[in-house]
Amino acid sequence: MGLDLSAGKSLVIPLLGAPGVKLSKTTLRENLTNERIQLKTLELLIEKFKPDGIFPFMDLTVEAEALGLEVDFADNDNPSIRNHCIKTIENLKSIRRRYKGISGRMPIFLNIVENLAKNFSLIVGAYVIGPFTLVGELMGLENLCLNLMMKPASVYKFLDFVTRVIKDYAYALLTAGADIVIILEPSAVILSPRHFEEFSGKYISHLVSDLGTKLMLRICGNSNHILKQMSRTGIMGLSVDSPVNLKETSNIVSEDVILMGNLDPIKVFLQSNPEEIAKATRILLEEMKGIRNFILSSGCDLPINTPLENIEAFMFEARKPLQ
Repeated sequence: MGLDLSAGKSLVIPLLGAPGVKLSKTTLRENLTNERIQLKTLELLIEKFKPDGIFPFMDLTVEAEALGLEVDFADNDNPSIRNHCIKTIENLKSIRRRYKGISGRMPIFLNIVENLAKNFSLIVGAYVIGPFTLVGELMGLENLCLNLMMKPASVYKFLDFVTRVIKDYAYALLTAGADIVIILEPSAVILSPRHFEEFSGKYISHLVSDLGTKLMLRICGNSNHILKQMSRTGIMGLSVDSPVNLKETSNIVSEDVILMGNLDPIKVFLQSNPEEIAKATRILLEEMKGIRNFILSSGCDLPINTPLENIEAFMFEARKPLQ
């Protein structure tokens, strides 16, 4: 379908996924490991809530699993890497030799994107992990932070390799029909502005240079200290979490950068009632009135236990015209 914000009306694309298991009567694990089940869940979410766009389920273990790391799955909790065992340059050389491109569960998500793009007239998104975060999955975040200070040259080698892996996957997702690919880089929230540019932003810029302008960047939590650096990567847009003030951010970044967000997924979507959600939605829309390139969304992926009536209240209020 393509991403078009020229009509002057904010698009509404909450980061759905996990709450849809209630509609399909499935588990999170089933959706993350079975293409047919996840497609059915996403189709039910589209039918019920009619968002302007849809993303597959968020999963930060897909690329690491494709590189040979083992993943632990719970029925209804996010998967995690069992052992962050790629710690040395010799380990890196080994997985580099074994890397064969698209593998593991990547084809599941590629087929989901392709089916969504073919069968629905809405914006189809996709996710890839960010380079700094993927290195953290390989060697462990604590070990990565030590290496930043003690062995930065080795970190550069890891980042060079994982950026290639991410590029291969992102290219395949775009070829399958994704209109947006969001780079999920949550671990970068711990970096200073200088270290962000050195160990994350530079590599994200490489991805933008190689793949074009359909890439957005998402960093969870309070990313206020690196917003300028995030926007300077050449990225098409920023998906930001609820601690970030979107109105203030619109004055910091270029007006050409799309801003996506950012109602609190816990305090608003999970813990509030429909009336409170409608109020919070209206306040955010009023604050962002007149801001071009704004996509109304949740601050992050919605928790699995988010009441469906709360999502309905959000969508209903989001569709009402501003006074």
